[in-house]
Amino acid sequence: MADTTIERVRAIAGHLRKLPDSTIEIYIEDAKEEVTRYRVPGDREEKLQRYLAAHLGTLQNPRPTDQKVKDLSLSYNRANGKGLEATEYGQEYKRLLRQACGTLRVM
Repeated sequence: MADTTIERVRAIAGHLRKLPDSTIEIYIEDAKEEVTRYRVPGDREEKLQRYLAAHLGTLQNPRPTDQKVKDLSLSYNRANGKGLEATEYGQEYKRLLRQACGTLRVM
């Protein structure tokens, strides 16, 4: 199966569009390395890479939740948990990994 792409990561995490391609590529490389640690069916690798890359990018570049035009106010999501629980992309990665590998301990 092919690896994920910058475009596919941005498709699920639009707030990462402002990041340079090279930054997202680093998140993808980290995600690919992590996903290879598990015996995941080949048809699920790309999706796992995509969600983990989006999670890693979101940790460093949180998505705005509230914007105000007048007086220029902007609020960002704060991490609600630790590790993979900190973003919705990490939570989805964790769910997909459990689904692909069965019951396992995912940090």
